[in-house]
Formats: sequence, structure tokens, C-alpha cells
Amino acid sequence: MNARALAAVALVVLGFGAVYTIAVALGAPDPSWAYLSRTVVHLAELAAVLAVGWSGATGGSALGRIGVIVAVAGSAVLAVAEALVTAATALSDTLFAIAPIVVGVGLVLAGIAIVQAGVWSGWARFVVLVLGGYVLLVLIPVIVVGGPPPQPSAIWALVGWALLWIAIATAVLRNERVPVRAATPG
Repeated sequence: MNARALAAVALVVLGFGAVYTIAVALGAPDPSWAYLSRTVVHLAELAAVLAVGWSGATGGSALGRIGVIVAVAGSAVLAVAEALVTAATALSDTLFAIAPIVVGVGLVLAGIAIVQAGVWSGWARFVVLVLGGYVLLVLIPVIVVGGPPPQPSAIWALVGWALLWIAIATAVLRNERVPVRAATPG
């Protein structure tokens, strides 16, 4: 599977995830089995990170490879944490405390590499870095201060998270792989 196909699959699942998150934020019930669908959404986030890595957006830099690997690992841990929500609550809570930090750091590293590489242009060039910063500077502090879901502040912070993931998958899909920097004659 190539980056565009992976991003397209991720985009569909992330779109459903965003609609679900917005519905919950607006007061829709959160059924007891919803952790299963949230697990799938976290796997779609993992797919979006892989698509970024496969797209060449990081320019093949070591920083970009490390960032993608770290973000993939964090996304995998999020999926495991979500899957264990009812079966192993204490372990799930511990994983939820660690995984977003790992995802955020990985996305910041990959985002810096993307900006430096100049392969993507416009808003797409910055969206991975923006989501990494959002996780570390908005999402985590909101959850620490206001409490985890189902607290309304946490749910609304997760709406932002969901929409930024959609933007990342969209960035991979719209990528023309045209470097921003002009080639030097030579």
C-alpha cells in the first residue's frame, strides 16, 4: 500500500471519528462499546503517521524517521490503551498518561523535519508540527487541568485533535511532492 492509499483509508476512518467526537461533545451518548471504535480511530492515526513517513515529506532525514517512528509507537500505545479500557483499567490509564506525550514529541520531530525538507508547501508543510504542538501545549494541559474524558473540556480538546488528524491525512493526499526550495543550477 502506498502513502496516498493509506492516507485515504485513514481519512475515512478519521472522518467518522471526528463526527463521533463532535457528537459526544454536543451531548450524544457515549456507549459502553465505543472504546472499540476509538481503538480503530487510533489505528487510523497510526496509519496517517505512516502515510506521512512514506510520502517523503520528511525529506528522508534522520530527524524525520525518528519522529515518525516515535509517533507511530505512541499511536500504537494509544490503540492498546483504548482497547484495554474495560479489561485493564489501571494499565489503560497509565498508557493514556504516557502515549499522548510520545505522539506529541514524535509529531514535533517529524514536523520539524517536514518544515526543513520543504517537500510540502502551504498549510500542509506545518500541519504535523501544529498537531504535535497542539498535543503538548493544548490537549495534555486541558486534560490535566480539567480532567480526562468525559469532561467537556477534554472532549472539546479531542475535537481539535480529531480535526488536525484529518488535516494530516488530507495533506498526504494533496501532496504534489514538489519541493518548496528552488533547485540550484549546477
